[in-house]
Amino acid sequence: MRLIVLLILFLHSGSPLPPSIKIGGLFDMADTIHEIAFRYAVDRINNDRDILPRTQLTAQIERIPPQDSFYASKRVCKALSDGLGGIFGPQSGVTSTHVQSICDSLEVPHVETRYDYRLTRDDYSINLYPHPHALGQAFVDLVSAMKWKKFTVLYEKSEGLVRLQEVLKLSSNDKDMKITIRQLTPGLGGDYRPLLKSMKTSGETQIILDCLITTVPDVLKQAQQVGIMTAYHSYLITSLDLHTIELEDFKYGGTNITAFRLVDPTSDVVKSVVQDWVLGELRYGRKIPFHEKSIRPNSTIHPNAIATETALVYDAVQLFARALTDLDRSQNIQITPLDCVDGEPWQHGTSLLNYMKLVEAEGLTGKIQFDSEGFRSNFDLEIIELKKDGLNKSSHKTLIITTILTEPYSMYKENSEALTGKCTF
Repeated sequence: MRLIVLLILFLHSGSPLPPSIKIGGLFDMADTIHEIAFRYAVDRINNDRDILPRTQLTAQIERIPPQDSFYASKRVCKALSDGLGGIFGPQSGVTSTHVQSICDSLEVPHVETRYDYRLTRDDYSINLYPHPHALGQAFVDLVSAMKWKKFTVLYEKSEGLVRLQEVLKLSSNDKDMKITIRQLTPGLGGDYRPLLKSMKTSGETQIILDCLITTVPDVLKQAQQVGIMTAYHSYLITSLDLHTIELEDFKYGGTNITAFRLVDPTSDVVKSVVQDWVLGELRYGRKIPFHEKSIRPNSTIHPNAIATETALVYDAVQLFARALTDLDRSQNIQITPLDCVDGEPWQHGTSLLNYMKLVEAEGLTGKIQFDSEGFRSNFDLEIIELKKDGLNKSSHKTLIITTILTEPYSMYKENSEALTGKCTF
């Protein structure tokens, strides 16, 4: 009897997680698809008894104007005063910087899924989007694999030069390398043709195009009109979202169009998750965001339409929940209201963030793993090419990105099978 009593006391000596934990999702006003990814990631966690078995996550969504830092700060402080386990977003760099500052002060994990050109990470921030240096090295490896010795960098915004700085260094290390840099500045009505004609006159045939994914179709269409979309021309698109746009008009000209992707829209995991989103939105009677690649008349969420940042939002919630589950096994966690004025930090924030860096998971964007600095590491970038039947993975070629802290930054292998994980070493 005494043994039974002691066992009961032992089992109940700890304080389990509360039955409900709120997590904050900050989204730009038009980020409907990111909201959907966030909500259904929470739903999937709540229906998985292996993750947080005694706790339900609650999505607290705030819509933030992308340039209104003051409003973003107010909404974050209000949400934290009610008690949050973590904050996700926003996607805007302007508002995200202020949110990061608040999270650093109160030691609350801040989870990002956006491209951030800065080379340092805030203390309480973790970003699932590949680090710019890692991406830059990936482009270097691909340019080397394609044996380009003379090419043009056509960029839209100054951050594109940051993204490609490793590529630009190639000319300083190789006297035979010639790199031309041009800024993609449209004329009246978005006319890029004068610039593209100049490139044609100069005989520029190998082009790295760095611009918003929404700009890519216009640039390629006008390039086609001026005659630089032939079988003698090659384009490397730096966006990871080439699979989300319509490329029908460019499939038959013989132009070599290449890019990387983190999200494989043909994978069973991606298809299953997207199907959940579609059925859920229809069940709740909510309007589904428009996308031209829909395969259903009333549904425009399609695997080919899922952008990298959208998939990362979904993966971020999975990562957070797994880390919280692991942390719960090692210490008692309390979600406490926090005050932005007095600045008293959350006592469990540091531990939770450290656990997030340790967790390894498989998500819509493949393997999710971090180095000690909170940078994503050991992930796969698939190389895709445009063919007559659409975008295809390039003959089982995959670029595996290892840690960015020590060389080699990445390794390129070609094999009859896709290579992942430790097979690169």
